[in-house]
Amino acid sequence: FSVSENLIELIDYEEIFDFLLITLGDLFPQADSILLFNFNKEKDSLSLLRSLKRKDSVIKEKIGEDLDKWVLRQNQSLLVEDITKDFRFDYSRITAYRSRGVTSVVVSPLSIGHRFLGVARVECKEPLSFSLDDSRILRNVCDLGAVVLERASLIRGAQDLAIRDSLTSFFVKDYFFERLSEEMKRARVKESKLGVIMLDIDDFKKINDTYGHIVGDFTLKKLAKILRTIVGTAGNLISRFGGEEFIISLVECDKDKLLSIAEKIRSQVQEAGLAFRRRKINFTVSLGAVIYPDGAEEVLELIDKVDKLMYKAKKQGKNQVCSS
Repeated sequence: FSVSENLIELIDYEEIFDFLLITLGDLFPQADSILLFNFNKEKDSLSLLRSLKRKDSVIKEKIGEDLDKWVLRQNQSLLVEDITKDFRFDYSRITAYRSRGVTSVVVSPLSIGHRFLGVARVECKEPLSFSLDDSRILRNVCDLGAVVLERASLIRGAQDLAIRDSLTSFFVKDYFFERLSEEMKRARVKESKLGVIMLDIDDFKKINDTYGHIVGDFTLKKLAKILRTIVGTAGNLISRFGGEEFIISLVECDKDKLLSIAEKIRSQVQEAGLAFRRRKINFTVSLGAVIYPDGAEEVLELIDKVDKLMYKAKKQGKNQVCSS
């Protein structure tokens, strides 16, 4: 009851996993180590999110192994009193046994029905360290955790709908402005530079008029994929600014790097194109590029500057980069 009372107040994924790890540490004082894995449905894989070690040992399992995969396949808890005597597993292949000398484990899925969110594994070097009661307790805690994690996922999904464009999954303009303002403040404190690129698909109306809006949407998605590949790394922000306009902010970016990235976007878009009814449809983009804080202090001032540079690129013949 105490666990559920505290869990139900949490809505953040990271906080939920932190709480589960601390709780399992309190519930299983005999455990030498506890591991929490997250399940990725698309990759059908487990990745280690949290671990607790009570003794000087190294946890090498960055992904789940046979014990955890068995739990996922069976969708039930697993109690192993002595791994060297359990016919279900080849203990010589178990990393926990080879690297840490673990012999007894209790493992439970974090699942709701047949929807898997992860796996919790509790280990001990001594055999016969866990009982059926321990297995039930672990499963009860994991079931509570799964319900709260599912709720957190739904909340996060609802928040994403509010701040992301449905076609490209990039941030909407208003949210981008908020984040850009934060990045500008951070750049001022760190005395670093921030790069901003605005781009627009050349003659996008002609693509829509000639091939239809479905092809127009495919064009936007193709461009989004290229942008994500080139600048979709941690710290950078991408927003669908208007119908066919996009804006990007690049952290820790000097002018040489900014122009290199802008030119890479331009050239890859020009070469890419998309196939429609056995025809290749080519399109290009015009880009404006500016460095913060050179010549601009506020968000709107910076946006106005890069916007004018982008339209300068269009007026000068399209399919090019203009910078300050």
